[in-house]
Amino acid sequence: MRIRPDMLARLMPISLTLALFARVSRAEEAKSGMPQLDPHSYSSQVFWLAVFFLLVFVFLRFVGLPRVTSLIEERSRKIDGDLSAAELLRSQAAEAETAYETTMASAHGEARQLLAATHERNMAVLAEQTRAAATESDRTVSEAVARIETDRAEALRSVREVAKGLAAEITFKLAGRSPTADSVTGAIDSIAGQEAA
Repeated sequence: MRIRPDMLARLMPISLTLALFARVSRAEEAKSGMPQLDPHSYSSQVFWLAVFFLLVFVFLRFVGLPRVTSLIEERSRKIDGDLSAAELLRSQAAEAETAYETTMASAHGEARQLLAATHERNMAVLAEQTRAAATESDRTVSEAVARIETDRAEALRSVREVAKGLAAEITFKLAGRSPTADSVTGAIDSIAGQEAA
């Protein structure tokens, strides 16, 4: 509330009277010392206290208190608005979280299905590749065994030929005469038969 003009008109004579009393009290103060300790000035001190209290009361009642009250009400309205906005945002966040969880559950299900299908495809491809590798390995081993057998037979033939030549040469050097080809072949065959046994 504001101070009305008729209240200001009433306060004007009071303020003039107070100003006059102030001059009188200053003159008395100059004569007797501090007025607070002078028992003759107690009445004027009480008067001024009452006037000051009345002025402060009127100011607080009609100016200060309405402003503070309006500020408190405005603050309360703002807090209520903020609380309602926060509640709305909380409900929207809960809805968004529910949608997120639903989407994540669906994505996890699809990922599991895709993983299972990929695993089955990979296992089928792996089984096919394992069969092909086993077949290729068996063929390679068979070819290697055949080559080894061929090389072994060839090596045995060449060893026999070398052994025949060495046996004939050694016999010639030791005995001074050459043995017959049939006797050298028979001796080598009998020795090879004993070692095979």
